[in-house]
Amino acid sequence: MSSFTEATQDFDNGPGRANILPKALVPVHGKPKYNIPIRGVDNKPLEEYYKWQFIYALIYSALYAKDYIGVEIRFPKGSKGAKALKVDGAIFDDAEWIKRYNDYWQHRRSKDLEWLNDHLLCVIEFKRENKEIEQVFTRQVKPAMREKDPSDAYVLGIYYDAGRLYLFHRREGKYLRYHEERNQKGDQSQSGDLSLHLPDSYRFIPSFQELKNRVCRPSLIDRTKRCIKDLEVITSIGTVQMRDALSNVLRVLDKAGLVNQRGYEILIQTLALKIFDEKQNERNPKKTLKFYITDIERSFNKLGGKGIQQFIARMKNIWKEAQSRYPTILENPVIDWKDDAHVRVVVAVCENFQDFSFVRSSGNDLYQLVFYNFANKFQQQEKAQFLTPLPLIVFLVKIVNPRNGETIFDPCCGIGDFLSLSYINAQDKTGPWKLDDANIYGADLSREMVTLASLNMLLNGDGMAHLFYVPPDKGSILYKIKAGTVPQLVELLPDYHREGTWDEWPNKTRLMKFDVILTNPPFGEDRAYRPKTDFDRRVIEMYETWQLSGGDNIDLGVVFLENACHCLKEHGRLGIVLSNSIASINLWQKVREWLMERMRVVALFDLPPDVFAETGVNTTLIVAYKPTSIEIKELNERGYSVFVRDIQNVGYEKRTSKRNVFFNPLYRIDETTFQVMTDKEGEFILEEDFTQTLMDFRKWACGQEETLCKLFLEED
Repeated sequence: MSSFTEATQDFDNGPGRANILPKALVPVHGKPKYNIPIRGVDNKPLEEYYKWQFIYALIYSALYAKDYIGVEIRFPKGSKGAKALKVDGAIFDDAEWIKRYNDYWQHRRSKDLEWLNDHLLCVIEFKRENKEIEQVFTRQVKPAMREKDPSDAYVLGIYYDAGRLYLFHRREGKYLRYHEERNQKGDQSQSGDLSLHLPDSYRFIPSFQELKNRVCRPSLIDRTKRCIKDLEVITSIGTVQMRDALSNVLRVLDKAGLVNQRGYEILIQTLALKIFDEKQNERNPKKTLKFYITDIERSFNKLGGKGIQQFIARMKNIWKEAQSRYPTILENPVIDWKDDAHVRVVVAVCENFQDFSFVRSSGNDLYQLVFYNFANKFQQQEKAQFLTPLPLIVFLVKIVNPRNGETIFDPCCGIGDFLSLSYINAQDKTGPWKLDDANIYGADLSREMVTLASLNMLLNGDGMAHLFYVPPDKGSILYKIKAGTVPQLVELLPDYHREGTWDEWPNKTRLMKFDVILTNPPFGEDRAYRPKTDFDRRVIEMYETWQLSGGDNIDLGVVFLENACHCLKEHGRLGIVLSNSIASINLWQKVREWLMERMRVVALFDLPPDVFAETGVNTTLIVAYKPTSIEIKELNERGYSVFVRDIQNVGYEKRTSKRNVFFNPLYRIDETTFQVMTDKEGEFILEEDFTQTLMDFRKWACGQEETLCKLFLEED
């Protein structure tokens, strides 16, 4: 089955190559039509071309059967003798529409017109390169949508202009964009608030069944009988609905006096219950969702009320089932069901998120949203933990390319985005080239981050990843992962492991070695390791680079660079985010020499100073692999090429709205039309250098040594 994009290309390469379309694909004003001009005398596509390209793609992508579609559909005006309103296209929910339509225009019986109105799902308007989108919406799309009675009935409106798609809907009498992120003021948006300069991606076109479900959705939702497919997919965390939901939860936390560690833990455990409930329904659709709250339950005054006790009992039942599956998150219950403040927070989370599906929305920036808008309010800033923006993570993951059941490790995993996005990226690969999340490892010195990382992996994987809380202060500097049937943390021994001799143990202990390490460790002068005690010094003396630092402190980025080198297998690959100074200034010259004696540096990517919204530090991505001792000697003797690129555009900027922090995308603008540029899928093209850089890197890698080429590119 073709995608919508593939179907448009099939039209372009097939029927669209001719000047004349021999026969209409669907009825035109209720009748067959032949020999339709689709190109002008200059061979340029006419408006008719794009009409039939769109109809063809709807049909051959299997979104809609042709039996339900008509073009040049006419609806009579109210006053006698008035000219009929012509709609470029329409979709009905019953194939009988064609008979009813022709009967109406032959006999003018009102019952046929009423039938057509009752069964109308969608109206469509077509243009060719019309830049006045607001005029088209107000003068054509909106009037066409008004043909659906009653005035608050649901109807979809589509505008297609030379490949640019705009989706609208009338919901509860309000004319809005179908993609909620476009509605700048949510349900209160007027025409000027609909982001009409931004078209929609083809992937947002609802299928026939999805559209029918929306039209037939009851005005009063019975949340007691829902399954996961009844929930809304979170298309973006930037939607007004999501921002409002977050603000509402934060407001309740603030009012309850729980903008603290305990409040954060209550939030995370409540979200775990929601994810478990959704996954339970996925496995057993007959078992309806239990993570909901009714109006009676939420309007409680005292905890002794029957309604709220019913809600508490339902949440406890979810907890009982989920605890064995999610031990990392739910092992220590923090929600006190007899504490009014705790219960009100759970109620707020449930009320604001119950209609959205987290599982069906997996793969987006949902957990970065939770971190920025909750964790940073409670503890992130005081512990100096910062997130790696998603576009950067995706880029580095695609460069290093974890796959084929490889083991992956992030010693400073935070919320686990390097790990989860490695897993997601590999799922697009064929058969054995996918990743097994049981081979994914992470460690962090914050219990809260490990908990959130567990949620992240639960959402995007099977929940089998190994995520470790390492005691703070030394964290992954001192603690490593011990190989064995059940991997465990093990503490390095300063007396045995001086200057990198980590594989020498007084017993049978073996450290795990990994195929891939991806990490964004702490770095910078203000976060340097400064030994204050004898033990502190003995710990750092287990690192060879300490002797090369030439002072009384060492940048933690250097420490974790060495850590990665020791923890990689032979031919293991590394992608690490470090301060630009480590890769450039004289202070770290000996460290760079040390690295090049052990690792084959593959690529260096310099990033702009504002890529990390919290720091403003210039950063560099270092990509390398670990050859055998013989291989690295030969590589250094003959010399080798390093791929170097200065990344100027990252495709986003940090913004805050209603106390919510999010990364706002920046799109590429066509310098001739001043419109946002889209790709062949109708997706906006971000103003970023990552995509082209990735293609250039892969082309460059093909010309390097066979080992590098296989490690970074091979997939068959």
